[in-house]
Amino acid sequence: MLVNMQRKIRIFITSAFALALSAAIFSCTNTTLSSQKAKSNVAVVPDYIYYNKQHIQTIQQQVLAGNKTYITAVKTYEKAAQKDLTQSIESVLNKPKAGPSGNKHDYLSLAPYFWPNSDTADGLPWINKDGQVNPMTRGKHTDQARSSKFLKALKTLTIAYTYTNNSKYLLRMQSYIDTWMVNPKTRMNPHLNYAQGWPGTNNGTPFGIIEWTGISNVVTAMQLLQATNTVDNRFISKVNTWLDDYLTWLLNSELGNLERTRKNNHGSWYDYQVVGLMMYLNKQAKAKSYLVETKQRIEEQFQLDGSQPHELKRTKSINYTSMNLQALLQVAFLAENLGEDLWHFEGTQGQSLPKAVSYFYPYLRGEKTWQYKQIWKTVEQAYESKTYPMLHITRAHFGKNAVPDDIYNKVKPTLSAEDLLLYYAK
Repeated sequence: MLVNMQRKIRIFITSAFALALSAAIFSCTNTTLSSQKAKSNVAVVPDYIYYNKQHIQTIQQQVLAGNKTYITAVKTYEKAAQKDLTQSIESVLNKPKAGPSGNKHDYLSLAPYFWPNSDTADGLPWINKDGQVNPMTRGKHTDQARSSKFLKALKTLTIAYTYTNNSKYLLRMQSYIDTWMVNPKTRMNPHLNYAQGWPGTNNGTPFGIIEWTGISNVVTAMQLLQATNTVDNRFISKVNTWLDDYLTWLLNSELGNLERTRKNNHGSWYDYQVVGLMMYLNKQAKAKSYLVETKQRIEEQFQLDGSQPHELKRTKSINYTSMNLQALLQVAFLAENLGEDLWHFEGTQGQSLPKAVSYFYPYLRGEKTWQYKQIWKTVEQAYESKTYPMLHITRAHFGKNAVPDDIYNKVKPTLSAEDLLLYYAK
């Protein structure tokens, strides 16, 4: 009887141990599989020209660690990328008729702030209403909306791939670039001779160049497609030729040279395109030499107190002061990789980027009230939409000392999914 009882106890203990061991192994296996699955979602991050590789890798680790803020941001972009996969890709050939050149491959757009003239029978020449977008300039008869969708889609797909490792997004990026820059049947000619024309006055203006600020998204996409071996040498060569031709047009055409001389945000975003393209096309020496132009912009565009007279006189003064400063800060980030320190550069009267950034602080702290014209949304909404993203990028690029904690504490809760997933600031 006693022997039977002991035998039963031994069998029970042995069975219990085996069950516990199986559970432990199952748990370890699940943990390992979960870890492997998580690691498989970590996409390659190239040495980007327009972004900080280490910062993006840090954000990837935040996602893997289960940070809810970042996970929510990733879901936003994954949803947008999945939606994009279901839509058709339009090219410059989708407009109903060609522009002034008679060639549909030439990009065509109209100046957004120009409207038909009520004092003339035919409405010509159109007149300027600063800050008021004419919906007629955004229709299907121009290429502005189509190119905007193309350039924004590249950013969306790049971000989505970075945090999901879904190769479908890479192939979609390749299809977009093929449509706009490679396929001879659909490609756009690499110039903007007919961008932002003023009906009744001209067929194109230098101001249309700002519509292609998103060329940075092409550069970033191409760097990613090459790093993942998604595209072959022939494709790379075709795209690089297009980008080189476009850069040549920016530097040598009449409209390009006019845009280069603008003493406001147009000149700054022009530099953002030119310097980044030079760096991507392995023209680092030229890019470094070109930065003399950007130093001159800091000299000409800012006052000693950090104010920007050219932008403050606009009808959307917060938008334009924030946007212009963001462009120059981005160029300063590019300059760092060329061995140039624009962040600490000072003009002959002490003008500098840090002073231009801190110009906003008394207003954001409630010590001053914004006195300049702001017809777009409220002043507070404009801060949140335009100024805060600029300050987040400033802190990400130039550290905690660039934007003090009391200001950044206002910025951080308002950040968009895009700013969270592209720029990491402590």
